[in-house]
Amino acid sequence: MTTIEDVIGRIKEWKDKQVEIHELTDGLTNHNYKVTVDDQHYAVRIPGKGSELFIDRDTELHNTLSASDTGVGKHVFYSFETDNIIVTEFIEGTVMSPETFRNKEVILRAVKAIKEVNTKGKFISRFVMFEKFDKYYEIVKKHSIRIPDNFDEAESIVNKVRERFTGNMPELLSCHNDLLAENFIDQGDRMRIIDWELSGLNDPCFELGDFSVEQGFDEIEDKLILETYFGKFDEQKFARMNIYKYMADILWTFWAVIQNHLSTLDFDFWEYGLNRFNRAMNAFHSDDFPKLFKIT
Repeated sequence: MTTIEDVIGRIKEWKDKQVEIHELTDGLTNHNYKVTVDDQHYAVRIPGKGSELFIDRDTELHNTLSASDTGVGKHVFYSFETDNIIVTEFIEGTVMSPETFRNKEVILRAVKAIKEVNTKGKFISRFVMFEKFDKYYEIVKKHSIRIPDNFDEAESIVNKVRERFTGNMPELLSCHNDLLAENFIDQGDRMRIIDWELSGLNDPCFELGDFSVEQGFDEIEDKLILETYFGKFDEQKFARMNIYKYMADILWTFWAVIQNHLSTLDFDFWEYGLNRFNRAMNAFHSDDFPKLFKIT
């Protein structure tokens, strides 16, 4: 694997300058570093082992540049396409967590940033949940990757939702699709978003549902998100967003078991994926799911 020292050596503008390296430990797919060059801070991303199985790096670079153009994403200084390394600005601010998102004004800033990219980004490639489900399932089968027991029940539910949702799919917008709290950096006056690996054209209700489920928001916060984004409450969109929350859990179960099979990072991907799978199945078995499904 390419080392951070290799990357630094490639950048001629950094030659003979004072360089400090600090490894960041919050990534679950890649190796991330903060590099300081003569008091200028940069972020360096080196892809993790096997990540090319589920990440299109050409699409990622294009969409990262487009997100930067909206003012929400990071500026890209250097990119090395041979091994898909990106060197960007290091954004100063508060890295968010589910706990720090328990604030109305912070949520509003985040939704504004999400919508800014959704409506102004010029992304390429699709990230439709059901298409990604099929792609990830092919990877799992091809590599004989272990998945949770009773996954066939989850597949049946996904296909039921697929049939309903694809029949009334809205215009696909430029979406991030992986809105973990840690992918937001709050600068006080605005929110920035990083890590565009899984970005692509998608139903914005998936984007909002994924944002909600990652932070563990409740119904009050979900309504705030929806009303802020669309300008008013819409019962059908609310139901669609909530069902997508648990579709996202199933999709990221696949991501986790693939990572469990491939990754060299010190993280329990199996436990992470199983927790998401169980959360989704509990939601599917609840009284709320058929009511939400009927509304959509």
